[in-house]
Amino acid sequence: MSGKSRMLENEVFRKALQGAYSAREKRKLEGDWQTKIMGRIRRIGPLRPGPGFWFAFEHLVWRLAPATCLLVLVLAAFIANTDFDLAYDYLDAVRSEMEKPALVELFGLEG
Repeated sequence: MSGKSRMLENEVFRKALQGAYSAREKRKLEGDWQTKIMGRIRRIGPLRPGPGFWFAFEHLVWRLAPATCLLVLVLAAFIANTDFDLAYDYLDAVRSEMEKPALVELFGLEG
């Protein structure tokens, strides 16, 4: 989304405000100019409904896309440089490292 307000994106509303502002500078203001301007704004009617969920979601995805690509490249480089030995079970090594402190605490065994 841009930094603009939805009201300023409405071309008719924006032109009405610009016209009111320029008319204020050109001539002396009458007492009921605010009432006339508000009447013109009311004749314009309500704004169109907002863009909705998918527009905001798409905006979020495009903001996260560079970080996601960078993360994929870093992980791909890590996997390419890691030497995987199929004969070695990495999860078993992690599990055995986690069990050692528990055995020492329970039985007072060292080793």
